[in-house]
Amino acid sequence: MANFKEIMAMCLDGASYSRITTVLGCSRRDVSRVKAIIAEESITAESFRLLPPGWFVSRFSDGRSNRRQAYDQPDFKALAQRLKNNRHLTRNQLWMDYLAAESADGEVKYQYSQFCAGLRDYLRVNDLDGVVEHEPGQELYVDWAGDKVPIVDAATGEVGMKASLFVAVCPYSGLMFVTAKANEKMPAWLECHVQALEYLGKVPSVVVPDNAPTATYRPKKHSTYRLVLPKYQELADYYQMTIVPTRPARPKDKAAVERAVQIAYTKIMGYFDGVTFYSLDDLNEEIAIRLEDINSGLARPDGTTRRKRFDEEEAPVMRDLPATAFTDVVWKHPKVDRNWHVMCDYQYYSVPFTLVGKRLTARITPGLVTLFDGEHIVAEHVRLTGFKYRYSTDPAHGPADGDTSHNVLTRDELISWASSFGPATLTVVTMIIDRNQAATPKGLFQVRNILAKLGKKHGKTTLEPACREALNKKLVPTMTVLQRLQTTIAHEMKNGHTPHRSGCDVARTPQSTPVDITQFSANDVFIRPIEHYADDGDTGLVNDVFPYGTHTSQEGANLQ
Repeated sequence: MANFKEIMAMCLDGASYSRITTVLGCSRRDVSRVKAIIAEESITAESFRLLPPGWFVSRFSDGRSNRRQAYDQPDFKALAQRLKNNRHLTRNQLWMDYLAAESADGEVKYQYSQFCAGLRDYLRVNDLDGVVEHEPGQELYVDWAGDKVPIVDAATGEVGMKASLFVAVCPYSGLMFVTAKANEKMPAWLECHVQALEYLGKVPSVVVPDNAPTATYRPKKHSTYRLVLPKYQELADYYQMTIVPTRPARPKDKAAVERAVQIAYTKIMGYFDGVTFYSLDDLNEEIAIRLEDINSGLARPDGTTRRKRFDEEEAPVMRDLPATAFTDVVWKHPKVDRNWHVMCDYQYYSVPFTLVGKRLTARITPGLVTLFDGEHIVAEHVRLTGFKYRYSTDPAHGPADGDTSHNVLTRDELISWASSFGPATLTVVTMIIDRNQAATPKGLFQVRNILAKLGKKHGKTTLEPACREALNKKLVPTMTVLQRLQTTIAHEMKNGHTPHRSGCDVARTPQSTPVDITQFSANDVFIRPIEHYADDGDTGLVNDVFPYGTHTSQEGANLQ
């Protein structure tokens, strides 16, 4: 609304139309209206100074004040308190309650947009809801999503792991990056940051993480502040970024990434309903497809996309990536096992068999495992991720057939060892080695563990029956299966029961002739003939014990 008092003052001073409109920013129509009132009321400079403030309101009223009074004014103070008490309450629900309330005669209700504008102005004036303003290219918010994605082991059909989703977002443009990792440990945390920066193609000035265990820590047990972990700080120093963690228990500090996590749930995980993933690579390929649709396909309210806004407004003010990406290096000192493999981060990697028994140095990076004997590189493998206890084997590292030098674990050695337990154990061991012909060291290692660990249990008495039970039931013999069978057999033996005979074992046992034992007294003893105790194969089962008495051998034999 034009300031008619100032216009009138300048008109009485003799100012021109052009000067008045330039100084006061009003229209020529407003100036003409004031000049007409001056002429009509014969206003002079002296009478102008005596005019009350209300005179200008009534004389130059455009009707908007009366119209404002015709609206039912919401109680914004009460509405703000309701929002504070219930964080799940929406503005739409408040507006619906406002419409449902009765109003005075002649008053009308605000529409939704005006209602929200009035509530927003009240919250801002009363400092009840701070608005975080983001500058282009300055910040990158990062966090782990709470929900995980199951990865199924194709061999067993069971869930082998639950992948965690890493979410990064540029709050100004809304550009998102999402990737899945096997865990939320420090190496995965750092690798996710490197991948996020490569996805952006630029480096922001500030990274804003949540207070995850891989980001910050408390220097003292009850300290009120947190420090950035040294490993995380190394990455920030390499890219010349500043780490500014959010305040604990302040969700509004990270509203941008929380919204991005919700989008990841609905626009990514929601699309995976009914889809089974068998590896992290498969999951990340599908995530990349969904991510491209979110960033480049979904239009924002202003008609632009996240990617377009980032490329036009954020990328130009960001710094370029360094020539080489940050690499997190972990050093370990594994010992070469007799199957000429070393274990690093729960995965097995081959080395030349001549190094069996030696302790090597392993340099582990996110993508590569390099093994050193002293200062010389003896092997290099692509790092295995995902399911544990997998093998990366270079056939050139293995010994020639029949080579027993350097204390290498051999098939003949394990076969001989298995024979000492019994024929069933020998059969199981042979099956395991044969089914791992494509990865011989893996089979030898599994067999060695079965014989060394399970063979010692329960006084070396349960491995053979467990192997026999696995064969009779046609189970796939693994260490877990045999261990469960051992436990069951040991429990039966402890309670005085004999292990269960399979159908094939019973068929080899001579059938007994039913005998009426009522003709014998309680003091009689029944003695079985020597043939009964002959070796009937590999049953290894304990025979029944009869009560002692004083009966003849021949009568006892007749019971057989």
